[in-house]
Amino acid sequence: MAVELSESLKQEARIFVDSIRDQSPGFRFIDVANWHLTLHFLGQIPQAKIDTLQERLPDVLKDSRPFPLYLEGAGVFPSAQRPRILWLGVQGGIPELIQIKGKLDQALRKMHFSIENREFQPHVTIARAKDKQSSFHLLPEKCSFKTKTIDQVRQITLFKSELFLKGAQHTPLAAFPFSASANV
Repeated sequence: MAVELSESLKQEARIFVDSIRDQSPGFRFIDVANWHLTLHFLGQIPQAKIDTLQERLPDVLKDSRPFPLYLEGAGVFPSAQRPRILWLGVQGGIPELIQIKGKLDQALRKMHFSIENREFQPHVTIARAKDKQSSFHLLPEKCSFKTKTIDQVRQITLFKSELFLKGAQHTPLAAFPFSASANV
């Protein structure tokens, strides 16, 4: 389950990401077409559970309203000493995003999905370390990255992820528009 990013937002962010590639030879960069903001990674699930999601999530999201989202800043997980993931920060309608994530958490628990206990840190993963010795150092001026493009998030998307040698491919399976979108 994720928030899709507009093509214009991704292309604007790509300019920044291209500028830091040379500093990160130990990382495999994710294709821009696959960038998204993950709310829940559900793992491999049977079609029956996908059907249940498609049936129940419209009601879960019925009172949700569109909210703004833009990208700002960059960093690493889990730490600067052991960078495994390079990410772009997410800003804008963070309270709305957290509220929607909370609704999804609750609904997914009722449907017997396991939910991560880690604190939700909205981000877009742009690269993963090739090995445990990978290192990365952001220059201070690079950390001040911020998109001018602001998306209006109006739905949540269920993606299917398939792993290939070149990396994961994410294919949208279903979109769940916010019912309150029609009122805005």
